[in-house]
Amino acid sequence: MTINADDHALMKNHHRPEDEKRMVVILREEDYDAWLKAPAEKSMDFMRQYPAELLRAVPAPLPPKAKKKP
Repeated sequence: MTINADDHALMKNHHRPEDEKRMVVILREEDYDAWLKAPAEKSMDFMRQYPAELLRAVPAPLPPKAKKKP
């Protein structure tokens, strides 16, 4: 599941400026039981941005370039 992250301090930096910013929904461990037991009408209560200060972003290496066939 993803939610809008246009205003998220970290995720807004990982998409093109003109694109909508999205992030996965991350549940805190203490919310697992509540999520699993929640009635459907309460499920949207869990759809919130995870705090940027609790996330870490590290650069990933670029994928290798495919070799062109002669």
